[in-house]
Amino acid sequence: MKTTLIATLLLTAASPLLAQTSQSLIGLTRVNPSLRQQRLNCTTMGQCNLPGMPATLNTFAGGTAWDSVHSGAWVTNGRFIARYDDNCQPQCPPIAVPALTTTTTFITGLEVVDAFDQLWMVDSEGRIRFYSNTCPPQLQGGCNSSLVPTPAPNQRVTTGIAVDEGIGLVFVAYANLSTGTTKIAVNDMSNPCVQFDIIDVPPCTTPFGAIRGIACDWGSQIIYATDGYTVVAMNYAWNGSNLTIVQANCCPAISVTVDPYAGLAVRPGGATSIGTACNNGSCANCPMIHTLRNDPVLGNQQFSLALEGAFGSSFSFCMIGDSPCHNQGVVVPPLCGPVHVGGYVGYLGPVLIQGPSVCGGSATFNLPLPASPALVGDVYSSQCLNLCVGATGALGFSLSNCLSWELQGI
Repeated sequence: MKTTLIATLLLTAASPLLAQTSQSLIGLTRVNPSLRQQRLNCTTMGQCNLPGMPATLNTFAGGTAWDSVHSGAWVTNGRFIARYDDNCQPQCPPIAVPALTTTTTFITGLEVVDAFDQLWMVDSEGRIRFYSNTCPPQLQGGCNSSLVPTPAPNQRVTTGIAVDEGIGLVFVAYANLSTGTTKIAVNDMSNPCVQFDIIDVPPCTTPFGAIRGIACDWGSQIIYATDGYTVVAMNYAWNGSNLTIVQANCCPAISVTVDPYAGLAVRPGGATSIGTACNNGSCANCPMIHTLRNDPVLGNQQFSLALEGAFGSSFSFCMIGDSPCHNQGVVVPPLCGPVHVGGYVGYLGPVLIQGPSVCGGSATFNLPLPASPALVGDVYSSQCLNLCVGATGALGFSLSNCLSWELQGI
C-alpha cells in the first residue's frame, strides 16, 4: 500500500462513526425452503423464499454456509445445492451435488473455508468432501472420518461442519437422533479427518435436541448450533490439544409450528457509509459510489473495494485509514470536499478509469486478507479520490463517500 499520495492527509478530525453493521445468523429452513436471518441476540430479522430450491429430504440432511467472496449463502437440502444473495436471488441456481452418486447418501453440513477458497461438505456417511468455491462446485478431494452412521435404536449421524481458520480446527457435529444429544468432534484443519478431541454439547436452559447445523465465529471463538428450533452460542477455548466450552447461552425456542432450520451460518457485518460524491475542475458531475465488492472476512484472498459511477477519463486512488470514517472531514485544497478517512495510512491504485459513458466508469481495488487472528476486530476506512485531466491539461478532483469496515473471522 502506498503512503505518499497527499502528505497533508494526516487527519485529526474527531467523532469516528460506527464501524460496521452487525453480524447475524442465517439458515436454510427445512420444509418451505427460505433463508431466515436472526440477530445474535436471538430476535428474528426476517426471511425470504429461495426460488427453485427443493425441500430438505429428511430431518438430518441440509446445510448452510456463508461465502464471503461472493457475498452469498450456499444452501443444500442434502442432494441439491445452490447459492443465493441476501434477497434470495440465485447466484448459482440449484443443481445436484456433484459426485454424490449414492442415492442413500445426503449432505448434512456446509462450510466455506476462505483461506483455501473451498466449499467443504460433510455427508451422512461421515465423509468430508472438498469442493471448489465455484458455480457449479467441483469435487477436489475428501477423507473418511471416524464419525460413521449407526442405525436405530441408537441412531447417530453427522449433522454439521464448521471451521476455525484462525487456530486451524474443524468442528463436526455428530448427533444421536435417538437420544437427542450431540457430540462435536474437533479435527485438524490441515488433515480434516484426524480427530484431536470430541466434546459433549452442554445442556440448554431451554429444551434443545440433536444438532441440525453448526457455524463458527472464530474471531470471537464462538460455536453456534441449532436443533432446528433453538440456537445456542458456545464460547470455547483451545489449549493445543483439548477444546473447552467456557460458556453457553441459549436462545428461547421458536414455536414448533415454525419451519425449522436445516443448517446455520454466520453472516458477516457490512460497511457503514458517510458523505456523498463531489467533483470540481475538469471532472464531470458524476454521482460516484464507493462500496465493498465482497466481505472483509480474514482469509478472503479476493477481498476488494469498488467504485462505480465515476468520470470515464480519470485516475482513481483509494485512500485507506486505520480507524473509522470521521463525521467531520478535512478539506484539503484543491480537493472538492472533505476527506473523511480516519487515521490515513496509505492508498491503493492508481486505476485508470475508462467507461462506456461520461459517468459510467468503475474501478476495483484488490486487498487480499490473511487468516490472521491478530487482525480480528481491526477497523479501517476507505474513500476514493479521482484525478481528472481535461483536454487543455486542466486538472479536476472527485471524492466519493467514505466507508468504515471491520475485519472479521467467520
